[in-house]
Amino acid sequence: MLEQRPTSDTSKLSMVLFRLALFALFLVMVGRLFQLQIVEGESYRTRADDNRFEEVEAPAPRGVIYDRNGAAILARNRPSFQIALVPEDLPFDDPATTLDERTAEITRILQVIHADTDRDVALRIAELMFRRLGRLDYARAVEGAGIELPYVRVRSGEQTYTIDSDGFLVQTPEFIEIPDISQPLPMTGLVALVQRAIAIGELGSASDDVPILDVVERLQAQEIAEEVYRLPAIRVNPAPVREYVYGDLVSHVLGFMGPIPAALAQQYRENGYANPNERVGLSGLEASYQTELRGAPGRTTYEVDILGRRMRAVGEVREPTPGLNLILNIDLRLQQAMRDALQSKMEEIGAQWGVTIAMNPQNGAVLGMVSLPSYNNNVFAERINEDYLALERDDRKPLINYAIGGLYPPGSTFKMVTATAALVDGVVGKHTTITDAGPMYLMNEYFPNDLSQAQRFVSWNHRFGIVHGPMNVIQAMALSNDIYFYWIGGGQPRARFRGLGDKKLAEWAALYGYGERTGIDLPGEVGVVLPTDQWKRQLFAEVWTTGDSYNAAIGQGYILATPLQVLVSTATIANGGTVYQPQVVYQMVDAAGGLQYDYTPKVVRQLPVSREIMETIRESMWAVVNTDIGTGAAVRIDGVTIAGKTGTAEFCEVIEVAPEEYDCRRTENDNLPTHASFVAFAPYENPEIAVVTFVYEGGEGSQTAVPITRAILEAYFTQISPHLVAN
Repeated sequence: MLEQRPTSDTSKLSMVLFRLALFALFLVMVGRLFQLQIVEGESYRTRADDNRFEEVEAPAPRGVIYDRNGAAILARNRPSFQIALVPEDLPFDDPATTLDERTAEITRILQVIHADTDRDVALRIAELMFRRLGRLDYARAVEGAGIELPYVRVRSGEQTYTIDSDGFLVQTPEFIEIPDISQPLPMTGLVALVQRAIAIGELGSASDDVPILDVVERLQAQEIAEEVYRLPAIRVNPAPVREYVYGDLVSHVLGFMGPIPAALAQQYRENGYANPNERVGLSGLEASYQTELRGAPGRTTYEVDILGRRMRAVGEVREPTPGLNLILNIDLRLQQAMRDALQSKMEEIGAQWGVTIAMNPQNGAVLGMVSLPSYNNNVFAERINEDYLALERDDRKPLINYAIGGLYPPGSTFKMVTATAALVDGVVGKHTTITDAGPMYLMNEYFPNDLSQAQRFVSWNHRFGIVHGPMNVIQAMALSNDIYFYWIGGGQPRARFRGLGDKKLAEWAALYGYGERTGIDLPGEVGVVLPTDQWKRQLFAEVWTTGDSYNAAIGQGYILATPLQVLVSTATIANGGTVYQPQVVYQMVDAAGGLQYDYTPKVVRQLPVSREIMETIRESMWAVVNTDIGTGAAVRIDGVTIAGKTGTAEFCEVIEVAPEEYDCRRTENDNLPTHASFVAFAPYENPEIAVVTFVYEGGEGSQTAVPITRAILEAYFTQISPHLVAN
């Protein structure tokens, strides 16, 4: 009996300890449940909802673009679909197996969309990856898969600027090599590209779609959607394609769209672009009015099953707000006439580049803008094909809008600036005469009496054995005589005649709109620093000479301008001295037709010029066209009084004349080649249109640019504003 008590005590102790253990385990379970349901409940609920629900962003219909009359649609949307992959729905690679599960799944997906058998599909996948990854990442991915990739050499768009021995500013193009995507890649290359795109996509969010094929027709999209049950990573999304109705006629104005560039992805994300695959405007109006055209995307939350298939919409549905429609100042009829006139003349003389722009001088509205060569922007709306590769290989760089992106010596179209400055500064008066007795000689200060050491300056007429004799500013403008403008621009030391000099020339050029960007509502506009003594010292470690002033006074030497800057200065003279900011868009209206924005002229500045002086400048341009001595008489049209100014500008194009030896290209007569240009406005009494025409290496402005401008003005005054001719 006494020996049983310890056993009983032990049994009781064991039971107590067991119960305590159960209680402790219960407390642990309760604590864990409290942690899971209370402390971390919201986190797990969110993760569960992430698996159960899918939020889909619905892009808003992009705004339509119309011409000035509202009847011609220039850009619209066409239904299409996009095939994408969701990275989080792809299997992970199991290190315990020899098979790479993710690579195998991507391969099966590419086979489902026939990338292994359809050459066109393979090309389109590679093209989309090229746009998405960029040339360097694209090349690394393909070559990393052991595939030898061919390259093509194209111009980069960058220029190297140097000064030649004659003092001309020389532009030398730079080149880069890009992958040649004209031939389809093998499956291993396509898989490598898709894997790289997915890897980049996962850096943002693994639940975001990564597009692999776009511009898919409805039937093909339905066939692919049927495979979602066994390939849950596939998504078939509506993705309307932008359609440009008139193609290359207005491509530089409208621009084109493309995927968000990788370098700007963070910037777009900060601006509310949740979908990294969204197509955005990359050039032209599509880029500068991206926010207005885009509208506001809608959002819908769907409940999905285990395979990721959408079952039903839940919660509140936010409908997309369509983008605004743009109505342009551009008249399609005038645009067509401008393109036809410029293209016809360029083909006749074999010119490579040309520009013509029309603007209302009373308010800055851009009525037409043509830059040749042009391109069909539908190439970018659909796919990168042989047409795109041809654009990349084209040494003329058709994608550049040379109306705002090309810098050229303005030549004699700059003389109105020089004349204005001289009249305001008192260098000459309206009736002051200067005599053209032949070439001018700027004596060497170290050899003041040795004519052989002097620098020779000529006017265009001297090569024909003609001297113009004494002339005033109006006659000099009509004749486009260089001697007169040498005098007023740089002076004549031997005659003790004071000229304007570098600072005054630069000051008045800036007032007219040269140098700075005009502010037009198009991307890609360039400007340039106006040359002065300080500029030359800093850039070339050389002093400004009187000869530099001579060249600048006639729009040569270091003076460069875009065709649009030249037109702005012309329009300023036409309207009596007001510098307007050019504008392409006239109105913005919503989908219901409600006016959201109306064009308001934007005054940049009023020139500090008296009415009398401005009338003298206008009269001098009138004389260019309407006197017997004028160089622009061929532009005349019955019933309309036109004023204008011809321009012929020498330029230096560097070529290799011998191994490792470079010089300016020369003509058969050993002269520098020349650009042709002409500016005009009409009617003279109350101008409503101003035009600039520029033809690269077009020869004489009077022979090339004047006929083009005449055809444009004739079209305007017969088709757009015919009542003027009748009067």
